[in-house]
Amino acid sequence: MSNQQLITVIGATGTQGGAVARALQADGTFAVRAVTRDATSARAQALADLGIEVVEAELSDEDSLRKAFDGAHGAFLVTPFWEHRSPERELTEVRTLIAAARGAQLQRVVWSTLEDTRQAIAADDQRMPVIRDGRGEEYRVPHFDVKGGEADALFAASGLPVTYLLMSFY
Repeated sequence: MSNQQLITVIGATGTQGGAVARALQADGTFAVRAVTRDATSARAQALADLGIEVVEAELSDEDSLRKAFDGAHGAFLVTPFWEHRSPERELTEVRTLIAAARGAQLQRVVWSTLEDTRQAIAADDQRMPVIRDGRGEEYRVPHFDVKGGEADALFAASGLPVTYLLMSFY
């Protein structure tokens, strides 16, 4: 058994999580646990072939995430907004990630986030429409604004040691 600290990577079969899992594995400093919904997928098997531990968990299931975080020093966290395109679901997934990370007493989480465009675009600027969600929240670019606004605030209030990986817009 390795004495390397373990990093759990959420979304490891996606673009961001996959890049993080492969980079960590190639670096060799940490042991890597890849989290996916389907450990039998071709992408998951490719990670396993690299020697990465692959486990299944759901972003809506705190218990499965807690098991995925069990024994880990830290985690890379990303959410798949484009799969559901729902700010409400995004925030539910973030709350579940935070609860599981706190329960597992992770020493560091890296949260892949985006800029809140509402900070850069004036409220009265008519060049970009305002989109309202089911809760009445207003967004200019929902997948940016929900991460950079409400989700970042949830992480800030969580008490977790968080590093914000800002995937800037251009």
